Amino acid sequence: MRRNSIVFTTVLFILTASSTWAQFHKYDVWEENFTVSGLLGAVQYQNLKFTPPDSAEPAEVDLSLIPQVGGAWTTLPRGERFQYGLEATFLLGFRFDDVNYAYLGGGGAYISLSTSMWMFDLAGGPYMNLFLTKTDTVRIFAGAGPTMTFAMYQSDRTYSDSSTTESDDESAFGLGLYARAGIEFRVVEKGMLGMSVRGSWANLDFTEVGGSSNVDGIGLYASFTAGF
Repeated sequence: MRRNSIVFTTVLFILTASSTWAQFHKYDVWEENFTVSGLLGAVQYQNLKFTPPDSAEPAEVDLSLIPQVGGAWTTLPRGERFQYGLEATFLLGFRFDDVNYAYLGGGGAYISLSTSMWMFDLAGGPYMNLFLTKTDTVRIFAGAGPTMTFAMYQSDRTYSDSSTTESDDESAFGLGLYARAGIEFRVVEKGMLGMSVRGSWANLDFTEVGGSSNVDGIGLYASFTAGF
């Protein structure tokens, strides 16, 4: 019951916002054959966590929240108010973190751990969008398809009792799926501003550095889309 009420409230908000925006913003019919979108946001992964080696107490490096920047390109739309075609998206993510923890055999000594994570996601597939108003001022869109993800994890461990530093790094390449949906409002004749949500499911093997092999996440992004 609660989920149904949330869905109903969301749909009602979209329809209300669409009609209100259309009343105060008048544009020509959207007839652009291609669009390019800039994306800025962050993704929350469920299991992007690493267990450091030589830990004398429960310690964990949590890189689950990763800022991302990227873009999307759509082409070959078919239809008028309801359109469909193909899209390609790319996202670059990065995260740095520091953790201190006691280690086995070190007495009261500890390890200062500096980590970094870089991820590149390339995806594409069919998409569709629907203009909610006759003047093409508000649209909702969705897309889904396969994704290729490359990630690199690096850690530098500095031991306080010896001042020595050890480094580990691991890279992984995996395939998966993505799905995204969003809403955009026209703010200029050939430009739209909005937001979208994106889910991704990929297989990236980080087990050798204390991670997992499945990386699933949900991202939220602000977008600006230009037509030409």
